[in-house]
Amino acid sequence: MDDFENDSEGDQLITNLEFDEETGLLLSPQTQPTTSCQVPSFESLTRTEFPGFPYTTLYPQQNDLMRFLHASLNSSKCSIIESPTGTGKSISLLTGSLHWLLDHNRAINAHLAKLRDFLQKESSRPVKESDWVAAQIRRRTLRIRVVKEIESLEATQKASLEASELIKRAEGVRSTLKSSDFTQFLDAVIHDNCSSSFEALDEWQGLGDNLFLPVVDTDCSQTNADSVVAPKNTAYSIVQVVYCSRTHSQLAQVVEEFKKLKGLSDQVTMVTLASRQHLCVNKAVYGLQNQTLIKEACLDLAVKGSGCKFRCRNEVGALSDYLVGGRISAIEAASRIRGSLDQVNIEELPVSACPYYANKRGLPLAQLVLAPYQSVVVPSLREAMGLCLRNSVLIFDEAHNLLEALAAAFSSTVSHADLLATEHLIFGFLSHYQSRLSAFSALRLRQIMLVARSLVNLLEGKTTRSSGLRGHCEQGLEAENCKSTGEMVYKLGDFLFAAGLDHINLSYLVHYLRSDRCVNKIVGFGKWLAGKKYNRGEKVETDFNGTKLVGTRLSLSTCLRQMKRPPNRSDCSEIRAIFSSSNVTRSVATTSGSPVASKSSKDLQSEGASLFAVLGLLEAIVNSDCAGNDDGRLIVTIRETERCIRFVILNPGRYLHDAVKEARSVILVGGTMKPFDEFIDQVFLPAGKVATDVTLFSCDHVIDAKHQLAIYTPSVSFNNVVWDFTFKNRHDPRLIDECGEFVIEICTMIPGGVAVFFQSFDYLSVVWNRWKETGLLGRLQSTKALFKEPRAAVALVKVMQAYTTAVTAPNKQGACIACVIGGKLSEGINFNDDLARGVIIVGLPYPNIYSAFVRFPSVHLLAANMREKLSFLERRFGGHESGRRFCEAVCMRAVNQAIGRAIRHARDYAVVFLMDRRFVTNRRLRPLLPSWAQDALLLDSPTFSPLQHDLLRSQLHEFFCRNSTNPQ
Repeated sequence: MDDFENDSEGDQLITNLEFDEETGLLLSPQTQPTTSCQVPSFESLTRTEFPGFPYTTLYPQQNDLMRFLHASLNSSKCSIIESPTGTGKSISLLTGSLHWLLDHNRAINAHLAKLRDFLQKESSRPVKESDWVAAQIRRRTLRIRVVKEIESLEATQKASLEASELIKRAEGVRSTLKSSDFTQFLDAVIHDNCSSSFEALDEWQGLGDNLFLPVVDTDCSQTNADSVVAPKNTAYSIVQVVYCSRTHSQLAQVVEEFKKLKGLSDQVTMVTLASRQHLCVNKAVYGLQNQTLIKEACLDLAVKGSGCKFRCRNEVGALSDYLVGGRISAIEAASRIRGSLDQVNIEELPVSACPYYANKRGLPLAQLVLAPYQSVVVPSLREAMGLCLRNSVLIFDEAHNLLEALAAAFSSTVSHADLLATEHLIFGFLSHYQSRLSAFSALRLRQIMLVARSLVNLLEGKTTRSSGLRGHCEQGLEAENCKSTGEMVYKLGDFLFAAGLDHINLSYLVHYLRSDRCVNKIVGFGKWLAGKKYNRGEKVETDFNGTKLVGTRLSLSTCLRQMKRPPNRSDCSEIRAIFSSSNVTRSVATTSGSPVASKSSKDLQSEGASLFAVLGLLEAIVNSDCAGNDDGRLIVTIRETERCIRFVILNPGRYLHDAVKEARSVILVGGTMKPFDEFIDQVFLPAGKVATDVTLFSCDHVIDAKHQLAIYTPSVSFNNVVWDFTFKNRHDPRLIDECGEFVIEICTMIPGGVAVFFQSFDYLSVVWNRWKETGLLGRLQSTKALFKEPRAAVALVKVMQAYTTAVTAPNKQGACIACVIGGKLSEGINFNDDLARGVIIVGLPYPNIYSAFVRFPSVHLLAANMREKLSFLERRFGGHESGRRFCEAVCMRAVNQAIGRAIRHARDYAVVFLMDRRFVTNRRLRPLLPSWAQDALLLDSPTFSPLQHDLLRSQLHEFFCRNSTNPQ
């Protein structure tokens, strides 16, 4: 027994053993791999020249950017790149990243050959060691490790070869067919492979689109639900460059830049990701317009027997190959198919392929993926689409607003009308199916109704809890200024208590609505009932004031008429639903005599969107609570014109953590990225990166700013009216009128196009209406053709086309367009050459510190109660001054983006007017201008006199004559 207990030598032997996790073997010091047989290491290819660049002149800034990017990707670093707007950073990013991609694939091939050669030599090398058992174990261990690496590289190589084959097939089609023969190509490829006879579309029973959620797929033969989107080989592990931007219009510009890279684009496969709203070609579905409704309608068609006419497996496969290898975006393909469908009878059309599912099928073989922010940063959307970021390069263009875009993407809003509509819809469904519902379902539906009613009461101020909590919270930061702004900020627990929902488990309700497509059934019921009532021509009831009684508020005569109808089974159920729903009162709520928006009864089918809005709010609350995050806030807005509840987040950077951890490299690129610390602290460090993992790059502009740019900072008008566009004074009629006079005068001095940027859409509307009343609008129209940026993105293309036509018209009158800082025109549209020879920025877009969230036009920079965020910054950086400087940096970042719209290339030139006295009085603002723009500041005088008016006209005349005849 002592021999076993005192076996010290055996204990020492076991201690020296090492367990190999890959092989499952115990290795002694004699059998562990030695350094005599070193496995070849991966050698990246370096590059200093970038052939294929589409322009003959390569500026030093562009070459430096591409070299920096190539080196950063080789070393798997994360980077922040600041390249001024107009320096061609998009084309430089594409050129540099695609050259790295192709070089990396070549390096993989070379490394694979070295590994195979090493493995062959190692296998044939004679054993010279005395302990041949240990040598064999060592050799076997080494072989397993090398073979595993070879298999991984072979999968990548195989995917690259398949991508090359796709490009060759698409190029063969392109050489025989013109672009206008797109439908002929599809017909020729797939006509014999799939029957185009389908049953007529049934009326779908569900409504509602998040991007790329999991779906049940059906092909035309109904044999395999998943085959239509299944990749050809799931073992593919292709290296991808994922290029992200904020809007589809920006991605469309990237596609055009990609097509210019003749030597690179013909070697790289590409996919442009988008939602069903942009890619659906079934008119019965995309005609719904609402993103959520389109998605749910698509899913409903997928589970029906007839399916969707555009989901044939063979046709989707053919379209997928063409999109991936043919340098055409899915959005462009959808537009072509939609255009042909509008002119040709649907049964006679040879094209019946869905670009959305073609995209999804081709994604595994795409080497360049163009995607909006949301489809990359939202994990559920990314996983549902099959987008894998592991070992991929992730590039965020226009990243100066990345955090703001993330905050908007993860926020949720529900209005007073949405809550009323949801309550009405659930009550009707519950009444109609009460005899068929289980006790469990009836309980959940009543709880959902209770949630909707409780939130309605909160917005109408009918809850005693909310008033008591408000009085308590007003003593702290969370509720300061809530009376003046009509907004109240709650933490999650306080909100549930104030609404009287602290005793309800919201996660159960969310799970119930999502399980078994329950929400789709409820929405489908609403559409069915709306069709019944609409077809019957039901009369709209009104009260004694002539106000419509909306929803289920029926008169006695109407109820009696309903009861007299023939008692057949279908009608009885309908009557019971309509009559029973009269117990719910949906009268028009009023606040101080002003009506709050509500829905009409004949619009029952739109109540499906309201239900999804409420579900989105509940999901946001549940997800925030389950994740244990304390950065969620609920903002309750109660105004005469607006009543809503918003869920917002304070730390959007944390939603990038997973993407940063998975990707090989993450590149943040923008025209105004400083201060860099903001992105390092919020994006990279929380994801586990250290300071040495992040590299920084910044460059000057490609223009000679002293000769090609002139920036004026007038503080008063020609008539000595101070340019005071602060929130307090900006609605002064005299100030608005003088602004119009100044714009008219400047338009007479500047040829071509003039872009005038205002602080917000609301303020633009105020100025526009005032100018219309005073006749200034007509005078401005007589000077230049006048246009205004629309709120709706769909109308933007037509406006810009008309504006471009007016600027380039032979009469040389030019045009003027009124825009919004932070809108589409200040972010994603290029006013190159004559489109913007002049830029006028009216006021400064400072964040409103008295608002519960910071609003830039069309973008919500989340900070639930800005005073709380300022307090956080004061604690972090020290002093109230640092918090103020943060606001100034945010403001000037938006201003710099607007300035950059006018300078788009090295020979471009423009004049900029910064109309606000604060540019003169606040000396901290000028250093926040880009360094290249500071060199262009000309007139520092704080006043404009008639003499300086003449001087200004003379200076502008000389400026435009010099640059038009001899551009730098």
